[in-house]
Amino acid sequence: MSTVLHREFYSPALKCNKRYCIYLPDSYYTSDLRYSVLYLLPGLMDYEVTWFVKGHVQEHMDNLIREGKIREFIVVSADKDDAALDMNRKKEFADYLAKDLKGHIDCEYRTLSMRKHTGIEGLSLGATWSIHMGINHPEIYSSIGALSGGYGDEVYNKIWEERNQIKQLGMRFRIGVGTWEPEYIPGSEKFVSFIKDLGLYCEIEKTEGPHDWPLWEKQIYNSLQFHYYSFNH
Repeated sequence: MSTVLHREFYSPALKCNKRYCIYLPDSYYTSDLRYSVLYLLPGLMDYEVTWFVKGHVQEHMDNLIREGKIREFIVVSADKDDAALDMNRKKEFADYLAKDLKGHIDCEYRTLSMRKHTGIEGLSLGATWSIHMGINHPEIYSSIGALSGGYGDEVYNKIWEERNQIKQLGMRFRIGVGTWEPEYIPGSEKFVSFIKDLGLYCEIEKTEGPHDWPLWEKQIYNSLQFHYYSFNH
C-alpha cells in the first residue's frame, strides 16, 4: 500500500520549522528505486494536509497507478507561510521552496533530483506561486501546474525575458479553471494564449465548479497525469 507521512523540518530561509505531507508509492519500501517528485502548494485557507484530506491525492494516485494511467512517483504537499503574502519576504519564501524543502526531500528520500523529474503545482494563492517558482527557477522545475490562479504583469514580463531558455528546456504548463469562476476565466485564457504564442507547451482544463475544493479535487486527477507524462517524455 502507498503511504502518506506528515513530517516537519527546519527551513533556514524562513528561520522556523515547516511541515509537509509526502506520498510514497507502494514500492518505496520494497525496492531501491528512485522517484520523480511533484510538489503541491496550498491555497490561502489551506495547509499541507489539505491536498490529501480534501483533494484526495493519495486515492487519485493509487487509482491512476492501478488503472495503468501513470507509474509511481512521489508527491509532496508543502505548508504555506506568511512570507508568501509579504512582498518584502518573497525571496525568503522562494528559497524555502526551491532550496530548503527540495533539498530536504532529496536528502531524506530516494528521489530523482534532476529538473526533468521535478514538477510543481498550486491552487489559488499556490497557483500564483507555482508559476513564480517555475519561471524563476527553470533549472529546477520542468512541469508547472496552476489551478484557479492569477497572472500579473510581472509573470508575463519574466516569461518574455526568459522565453528562449524556458523553450530550450522544454518547460510544460497546465492551467485549470472553473466554469463558475468568471473572474478567473479571461485571465487564464489570455495566459494560455500567451504561452502558446511563444511556442511553449500549455494546456487548459475548464471544469464545472466554483473556486473551492469540489473543483480542484476533480482537476488534480488530470494534473497528476500531466506531470507524469512530463517526467517520462
